[in-house]
Amino acid sequence: MMNHVKKWLSQINDKQNPDEFEAKNLISLYGIKTPSGKRLQPEDKMNSDCIQFPCVLKICDPGVVHKTELNGVILNNTHENVDRNLASLHKRFPGKNILVEPQLIFTGPEFIIGIVTDPALRPAVMIGTGGILTEIYNDTAFRLAPCSHEDAMDMIDELKMAPVFKGFRGLVLDQTGLARAIVNISRLACDLESRLSQLDINPIVYNGNEWVALDIQLIFN
Repeated sequence: MMNHVKKWLSQINDKQNPDEFEAKNLISLYGIKTPSGKRLQPEDKMNSDCIQFPCVLKICDPGVVHKTELNGVILNNTHENVDRNLASLHKRFPGKNILVEPQLIFTGPEFIIGIVTDPALRPAVMIGTGGILTEIYNDTAFRLAPCSHEDAMDMIDELKMAPVFKGFRGLVLDQTGLARAIVNISRLACDLESRLSQLDINPIVYNGNEWVALDIQLIFN
């Protein structure tokens, strides 16, 4: 196991799955960009002067999986309403941490990068059309981890959504950058070894300059 992974593991509660804030810190070690977030514990006060608006408020707890469906995410927070919306989240989810992040503007579709494990095989890395309708699209490609950059490029080309990387309706998306993220996540899966059960980055989006992971779930064995 790589030293930086060992250091990250030493800083989290190994009795439970990492929360979103912790999981994003991990993937950032592998070159995956994430919004610059701050995790607020229930007793913490909001410092609006240190926040980039508009911002996103979301529940940050490994036990709350489907945050959007449970009304655990509030978008379009401004300096005027952020305190009120934070109090609303605390009321619905008492005792839970809250993640505060700048609200990102992005172009093009959302994608998902995932890791699935099978005790009889190496971990497999997945790329697919992402967002809240991932299951409906059923547009995915897989390779065993670790995968090469060429493998990752081929995976993207296999998607039904692949034309968006070829200038479809004027879209300009960085396929090479997304492939690099796939490769890096496949390496992360191998570095975590038997600790990893499942990883889902959903969505990862392109903001015009780079791919950014907006949400992540990490499950340990």
